[in-house]
Amino acid sequence: MLTGVCRGGALAHMGATLRAAREGAGVSLREMSQRVHMVSSYLSLLETGKRPVLHKHIKAYERALGVEGLADDMDRRTLLTALATAAASEPLARLLDGLVSPGETGQVGRIEVEAVQESARHFSAMDLQYGGRVAAGVAGESLRWAVGLLDRPMTSGTRKALYSAVASLSDRVAWSFHDSGLKYQTGRLSELAIRTGNEGNDPTLTAHVRLNVSLFMETRPVDAASMLTGVYQESRVHPLERANVAAGLARHLGNAGNVREARNLLGLAEDLIGKEYPDGVPSWAGFLSEPHLCAILGHSYRAIGEYSKAAAYYQQTLLDFGPERGRGRVMVLTRLGLVRLAQGRVEDAREQADAARQAMTAVNSVRAREDLDKLTRRLDELV
Repeated sequence: MLTGVCRGGALAHMGATLRAAREGAGVSLREMSQRVHMVSSYLSLLETGKRPVLHKHIKAYERALGVEGLADDMDRRTLLTALATAAASEPLARLLDGLVSPGETGQVGRIEVEAVQESARHFSAMDLQYGGRVAAGVAGESLRWAVGLLDRPMTSGTRKALYSAVASLSDRVAWSFHDSGLKYQTGRLSELAIRTGNEGNDPTLTAHVRLNVSLFMETRPVDAASMLTGVYQESRVHPLERANVAAGLARHLGNAGNVREARNLLGLAEDLIGKEYPDGVPSWAGFLSEPHLCAILGHSYRAIGEYSKAAAYYQQTLLDFGPERGRGRVMVLTRLGLVRLAQGRVEDAREQADAARQAMTAVNSVRAREDLDKLTRRLDELV
């Protein structure tokens, strides 16, 4: 049943339903006014479709007339009218007028924690496939609801799990805003991810949040590297996340000119990636696959100027990045093109640029667009 304000072209027949029910019961407008405690002039506006009919009005008529089903009949008429007037000019968003989230009270438990965790996985998948602008546009309400849960009563174990779930969700939404080029929102959400992660029970997630925050600071590589001091050595962090952090730190150090230490870290990351881990990764880190780590290694080797290794890792990544990693595929294609340019292989770079443009048609990402524009400009300069 619709629960908000009923608007648009359906107003008239809704009011007519009220009027027909009143007249069918032999009740005058004045008498109806007395029964429902509303002025007769207002009831007239309702019955003639000049004021929106709310469900409280319908229920008032039902009680006053001793009838049932007016609301059901009105809902049926509303939907039939919507089907018959699909081309109505009123914005669809108006159908949401008056709708609010159901009020929530009581203790938070496993169900709510799992719902927040599922939201993080859902928006992460959306971000990876379609780009940050798509995910950021729809994730805000879920995050607001998740943060609101923290004010409700729960056990200490549930609270720690919920803090980690909120940290995971806010981290993913922060990444989406970063991918959309929105620095202020990225910063605020990063702060939320750090604070909630520190209160949680997942050291692997906390390490990943720090890694992402460091990448948001990529233009200041020394500061970015300082965010990751000691993180890759933390034994409580999953080895694949330690590899991820080590490769990310190597990238910052390479950009800062510290190639020797960066190379040592990349060797550590490769060793960690090459081992078997029967327990797998945490549920929120499904993206932390071998192809993903190959892409990260490619970025890091590119940062220290080892283009052959960077290209090899990029090519390995492209074998496994399908449509579900649409944004990553665009960025790997583009950065492989930049590597080919650095190697003097111009035609190969053009081939990568063409492939990236094709892949970009399914992605809405400011960062991917900026990388592709950079490659395009460099190729144009060679014409």
